[in-house]
Amino acid sequence: MDKVMLLHSSEFELNGEVFQIKVFCSSAGRFFAKTCLGEGDFIITDGPSLPEALRKHEDLLPLAVGTRELTQSYLGTPRRPKMPRP
Repeated sequence: MDKVMLLHSSEFELNGEVFQIKVFCSSAGRFFAKTCLGEGDFIITDGPSLPEALRKHEDLLPLAVGTRELTQSYLGTPRRPKMPRP
Protein backbone atom coordinates (compact mmCIF):
# COMPACT_ATOMS: atom_id res chain seq x y z
CA MET A 1 0.00 0.00 0.00
CA ASP A 2 1.29 3.47 -0.92
CA LYS A 3 2.09 5.87 1.87
CA VAL A 4 0.63 9.33 1.41
CA MET A 5 1.81 12.71 2.61
CA LEU A 6 -0.41 15.76 3.10
CA LEU A 7 1.06 18.64 1.07
CA HIS A 8 -1.67 21.27 1.13
CA SER A 9 -4.88 22.09 2.98
CA SER A 10 -7.30 24.88 2.14
CA GLU A 11 -10.94 25.88 2.38
CA PHE A 12 -13.30 26.34 -0.55
CA GLU A 13 -16.48 28.37 -0.09
CA LEU A 14 -19.49 27.47 -2.20
CA ASN A 15 -22.93 29.05 -1.74
CA GLY A 16 -22.10 30.03 1.84
CA GLU A 17 -20.84 26.57 2.72
CA VAL A 18 -17.19 25.79 3.47
CA PHE A 19 -15.45 22.65 2.22
CA GLN A 20 -12.01 21.45 3.28
CA ILE A 21 -9.65 20.47 0.43
CA LYS A 22 -6.59 18.40 1.19
CA VAL A 23 -3.95 17.59 -1.44
CA PHE A 24 -1.71 14.56 -0.97
CA CYS A 25 1.23 12.94 -2.73
CA SER A 26 1.62 9.16 -2.72
CA SER A 27 4.96 7.38 -2.45
CA ALA A 28 4.49 6.53 -6.14
CA GLY A 29 4.57 10.26 -6.95
CA ARG A 30 0.85 10.65 -7.68
CA PHE A 31 -0.97 13.79 -6.51
CA PHE A 32 -4.61 13.81 -5.49
CA ALA A 33 -7.04 16.19 -3.81
CA LYS A 34 -9.75 14.99 -1.46
CA THR A 35 -12.85 16.59 0.10
CA CYS A 36 -15.39 15.03 2.44
CA LEU A 37 -18.94 15.89 1.33
CA GLY A 38 -20.68 13.88 4.03
CA GLU A 39 -20.39 10.76 6.10
CA GLY A 40 -18.53 8.25 3.92
CA ASP A 41 -18.90 10.52 0.87
CA PHE A 42 -15.68 11.85 -0.64
CA ILE A 43 -14.67 13.41 -3.93
CA ILE A 44 -11.12 12.63 -5.04
CA THR A 45 -9.40 14.25 -8.02
CA ASP A 46 -5.94 13.38 -9.30
CA GLY A 47 -3.42 15.37 -11.27
CA PRO A 48 0.22 15.34 -12.41
CA SER A 49 1.20 18.03 -9.87
CA LEU A 50 -0.12 19.67 -6.71
CA PRO A 51 -1.35 22.82 -8.54
CA GLU A 52 -3.05 20.78 -11.26
CA ALA A 53 -4.76 18.41 -8.80
CA LEU A 54 -5.98 21.39 -6.76
CA ARG A 55 -7.20 23.31 -9.83
CA LYS A 56 -9.12 20.30 -11.17
CA HIS A 57 -10.61 19.65 -7.75
CA GLU A 58 -11.76 23.26 -7.31
CA ASP A 59 -13.30 23.16 -10.81
CA LEU A 60 -15.17 19.89 -10.14
CA LEU A 61 -16.26 20.49 -6.55
CA PRO A 62 -19.28 22.70 -7.42
CA LEU A 63 -20.53 20.03 -9.84
CA ALA A 64 -20.12 17.27 -7.24
CA VAL A 65 -21.96 19.26 -4.57
CA GLY A 66 -24.73 20.25 -6.98
CA THR A 67 -25.38 16.71 -8.22
CA ARG A 68 -25.54 15.40 -4.66
CA GLU A 69 -28.02 18.13 -3.72
CA LEU A 70 -30.19 17.29 -6.74
CA THR A 71 -30.08 13.57 -5.94
CA GLN A 72 -30.95 14.15 -2.29
CA SER A 73 -33.83 16.43 -3.29
CA TYR A 74 -35.15 13.89 -5.82
CA LEU A 75 -34.89 10.94 -3.42
CA GLY A 76 -36.19 12.92 -0.46
CA THR A 77 -33.18 12.00 1.64
CA PRO A 78 -31.92 14.40 4.29
CA ARG A 79 -29.28 16.86 3.21
CA ARG A 80 -25.96 16.92 4.93
CA PRO A 81 -25.67 19.64 7.56
CA LYS A 82 -24.30 22.91 6.23
CA MET A 83 -20.88 23.92 7.49
CA PRO A 84 -20.82 27.74 7.45
CA ARG A 85 -17.63 29.75 7.50
CA PRO A 86 -16.54 30.33 11.12
